Order: sequence, then structure tokens, then C-alpha cells
Amino acid sequence: MTQKDDFFTQEAYKTLRSNVIFSLTGEEGNKIIQVTSAMMCEGKSITSVNLAISFAQTDRKVLLIDCDLRRPKLASLLSMGANVGLSNVLVDHTLLEQAILPTKVPNLSVMTSGEIPPNPSELLGSKRMTALLEELRQVYHYIILDTPPVNMVTDAVVLAPMSDGVLFVVRARHSDKGSVREATEQLEYAKVKILGYVLNGVDPERGGYGSGKYRKYKKYKGYGYGYGYGYGYSSPPSNPDPKEKGKTE
Repeated sequence: MTQKDDFFTQEAYKTLRSNVIFSLTGEEGNKIIQVTSAMMCEGKSITSVNLAISFAQTDRKVLLIDCDLRRPKLASLLSMGANVGLSNVLVDHTLLEQAILPTKVPNLSVMTSGEIPPNPSELLGSKRMTALLEELRQVYHYIILDTPPVNMVTDAVVLAPMSDGVLFVVRARHSDKGSVREATEQLEYAKVKILGYVLNGVDPERGGYGSGKYRKYKKYKGYGYGYGYGYGYSSPPSNPDPKEKGKTE
């Protein structure tokens, strides 16, 4: 990534942060923000990481939680161990302190997914999960939930009512308009607040908003570019290796 790309990316995530804050104006207390997408490989995990970093840079306490209990991503993205995490805490609350890991980013902590359980949807939709998030809300100004794609499993929809709003990631030259519409309808049916749509993977040199291949997303509210920045975190390339297509983001 060039210095110019890094500048555009940082500014994009600052804009995303500001728009999220404005979208939550009027909501009392600390905030829980869910990040999801329609399908795999659309950049939701790297968006979650960079959004969490951006909020932490405002001197707010931030907790990033990997809520994908099927194909978790954050532990590998952040080069962290994943022995104890969310799934373990939902089974044994005494592991909470052990599951929250500090990062090299000031004010940012992470809770990985933990061991992969046989019943992810049931755990995420349980009263224990609701109680855990409310407990953490008293400690952190912002909690960012990285959740599975809406059209793949029910987990994201189950979690959505526990958050203050959902941020939806769409990847340029990858996301399908019909899939995005289907996922949006599922979230709207669950009566959750959709904060906006992040158009991820746009080349700032080429532009892209409202023209060419990107025109089909004009009905959605795009916030920024999704390259990843700083602290050694980076997003997937615009044209990923075909061998990597099976991996969720």
C-alpha cells in the first residue's frame, strides 16, 4: 500500500466513524455496533478491525468481538491466540477476564471467538449473550461485533436486536445486488436499525461512486474504502487468489 492509499483509507474510516456516530445520535449510553455482509469474502472482518481502531483513536474504550463461531477470522487477522473466547465465556462466565485480550492499539481490546461450538445460533441468541453484552456495555464506549454473513446462516439476524445498529459491508466488483437486497430484507424484517452501507474495495484513483459497475449500488449509502490501514492490519487484495475464495471475511 502506498502512502497515498494509506491516507485515503484512514480518511475513509474517519468518515465512516463520523457517520456511524451521527446515525446513533439520540441513542443513550455506550454503543454496540454490528458489522455484517450478505455473503463471504466481502470484507466485513477487516472493516470491523479498522472501524474499531478508528474509534479507539478517539480515546474511547473499544472492544472488538468475533461473533463468527463457525469460521472465525479475527484471531488470524490480529495474530492472536484463540484458545479462550466468546464461546467459552458463554459456557463459563468466569473466563471473561481471560477472554478479553489487549492489543498494541491503545484503548482497543479484542475477544476472539473461542472454541467452535456445535450450536452457534443457540449460543448467540441466548439470554447469556444478551446479559454478557449488557455487562460489557457498562465498561466499553463502543463494542464492535464481527458477525457471519446474513445469507449464509441465521447468526447475524439473531444478534441484530442486541445491537444499537447494523453496518452492512458491500464489496465492489464482488457483491451481488440480489444477495444484498435479500440480506437487507432479512435485517429489516427483524426490525433492526441499519446504520448504512460500506462500499468496500473501491480504488480511489478510479472513483466508482455512481458510475460504471458501481451504479447498481446507488440506492445504498456508501461510506468508505476498505483497504485496511496501520498496525499491520490489511485487507484482502481486490482480486483475491481463487484458492482463497472459500474463506469467509
